[in-house]
Amino acid sequence: MTSKMTFEADKRDDPISHDTWLTQQINTAFENMENGLAVFVSNEEANAQMEDFKAKIRARG
Repeated sequence: MTSKMTFEADKRDDPISHDTWLTQQINTAFENMENGLAVFVSNEEANAQMEDFKAKIRARG
């Protein structure tokens, strides 16, 4: 399960403070962990994913 969430500070239709958004993200992460839905990756895998992400950004030019 992969989940990508973003916070848009200037989102006009649903104003939410950064603290509220962060609290929601933390609560969701703990709920996922408690329910066995959390996905953990090794440091090596995280670094590889980040390098792939950076390469895609650089390729856009």
